[in-house]
Amino acid sequence: MPPETVPKFNKEVAQFFFKKALKEKDNEKLQMFCIDKAISFVTEEAHLKLAASWIHENTIKIDGEELKCELTNEHKYAIVKSYYASPHFSLDEKKALKAKTFETDDSDNAKNVQKVCDWSLPEPALKEKLWAEITDFESKDSLMDIRLKIQGFWQRKQQLDLMTPYFEKYYAIIASTIDKRDREFGEVFMNNLSPAFMAREQDEKAFQALLDNTSEPTHFFTLFLKKALETIDVTKKSRKLCETYKVD
Repeated sequence: MPPETVPKFNKEVAQFFFKKALKEKDNEKLQMFCIDKAISFVTEEAHLKLAASWIHENTIKIDGEELKCELTNEHKYAIVKSYYASPHFSLDEKKALKAKTFETDDSDNAKNVQKVCDWSLPEPALKEKLWAEITDFESKDSLMDIRLKIQGFWQRKQQLDLMTPYFEKYYAIIASTIDKRDREFGEVFMNNLSPAFMAREQDEKAFQALLDNTSEPTHFFTLFLKKALETIDVTKKSRKLCETYKVD
């Protein structure tokens, strides 16, 4: 899906599942399914406020009506991470939601989610710091910590403007990263920071140039580059359809 269509798509899909959950008053299982799906698309400010209220009030309410189903920890984690990445809320509001979310949850998963939250704040200086740490060849961070830092850094749904300056940096360093780091790190880096989803002309040229410089057709990096070019091609076709049928 072209990135420029994602905000509207997320808003409409989340709204659809909110309404569907409200209608399924006698089917708690289906209600939970709808809430689960809705949360995965919640990025719009009003929807984030609504989802955050469910955590603060320990109750799921839509249009003032209480639902029978309850939030799971995974739901809460998804909500607080999206809330932290959003540019629409103050740091105090974010800290308050995080405190409520984890007031009785001291699990390892909870601690990792809190790290991601802190690393996902929409701050240019934080992005720069994380990028330097992620790309430091001498770093002693565990692969888990690198994954968590990348998860916090990479906020394409809500922070695309902050991500864009790092696309060219990715192209400049990806080949040397694959060459100098182990395969596990290389796969985490190349897959989770790839700008292929943008499907711009410069992205296609950059991936093609990287592919042209490879010599091993079955190497994991070569296969990744080919897949990235396929993603770009599919996204470009999707964008063309959106433009043809005036979907925005």
